[in-house]
Amino acid sequence: MIWYRYQGINSEGKHVSGRIHATDRDEVASMLQDQGVKIERIEEEATLAFATTQATTSGNLTKLSSRDFDVISDHLADLTRARLPLSMGLEAVSHEIENARLRSAVQDLASQLDAGNDLETVLANSKAPRELCALVHAGTQSGKMSEILADYVAHSRQLSEMRSQLLISLSYPLILLAFASLMFLSIMLWIIPSFESIYLDFQIELPSITLKLFEWSIFLRTQWWWYLPAGLLTISGCLWFMQTEKGQVWTQKLLYRLPLIGGLLSGITVSRFSHLLALLVDHDVPFLEALKMTGESSSNYQIRDACRQFSESVSSGQAEIASLKSLRIFPATFLQTLANQTGNTSQAGPKYSVEILNALSDMLNSQTRVRITFFASVVEPLIIIFCGILMGFLFIAMLAPLIQLMNWIA
Repeated sequence: MIWYRYQGINSEGKHVSGRIHATDRDEVASMLQDQGVKIERIEEEATLAFATTQATTSGNLTKLSSRDFDVISDHLADLTRARLPLSMGLEAVSHEIENARLRSAVQDLASQLDAGNDLETVLANSKAPRELCALVHAGTQSGKMSEILADYVAHSRQLSEMRSQLLISLSYPLILLAFASLMFLSIMLWIIPSFESIYLDFQIELPSITLKLFEWSIFLRTQWWWYLPAGLLTISGCLWFMQTEKGQVWTQKLLYRLPLIGGLLSGITVSRFSHLLALLVDHDVPFLEALKMTGESSSNYQIRDACRQFSESVSSGQAEIASLKSLRIFPATFLQTLANQTGNTSQAGPKYSVEILNALSDMLNSQTRVRITFFASVVEPLIIIFCGILMGFLFIAMLAPLIQLMNWIA
């Protein structure tokens, strides 16, 4: 079975476009003719069903955040549950949205749906999260769109809440660290020179720690003409590099290796991965196809590549779980579930696999919450200790010669 993209004109004279899963072009043409669509173009699509599309859009869509798409998904779940037309329902819902940016985006979605485009294509054009496009595809195939989207929104809100908790726990230590850095820089630029002139006037012997502090101060005051431009260029280069695919992969690897933070990010990522896989399998998506969709929808590049390799190995008759084990991010329970399911690629996995994946997701959510609480309770005193050591170093370096000077005067 191959995915084909089509464009044509429906019985009402409107231009329509979309994607169909079929064995060949003749089957696509037959299906479209049965729907009363006059075919203009049919072409094979190399990407998966939920990949980003190149279909033309009726307007420029506003860039939306993941929370915005959670709101849209919630409305879509309500509309499909009520069996209301999506285009008319979204247009009506948009008038109740206070956020102008989100209201405009919802109206754009409604206009594209009204033009005959399918929901999956419209969401892909709006750069919706990959997992949302995958779930819409699964909901279209299974006829359980409202249940899938409602479950997806509930889990996404849990993860968003955990991310917010992590950001809040990071905010105070980062503000404290930034303030301490500014204080240290101010002392080095304006306070240290005054002490330096006093000590040099009296020509007293200075300890090595004070001499080193004076050297740093002189460097900051006299060499700014090259280290400031160099620092700005370095930061700009890093930001540019992080926008590239290679830079995003490298940055992601670095973040996942950080102590404390890496464990938190891993827990959130695997929790989302496990829950999405369970959601797809539970709604009659074959296990291997669900694994492909889940892997492609993951924001983690390593997980995406590992799932690709695993799916290819299963397709070739050799289920090589080593590609997933090498990540050291998946728990043993998850890998055992995969091992049990590799031979069951033509139908949905048994119920116990779904229960295992959901239990794993809940367990990781609980662990992540505990880790966030631990992180918040540990990082704050560590930053305070660091700031105390930094200020203590300045205090000792500046007052030790002063005590020596007072004794000499006495």
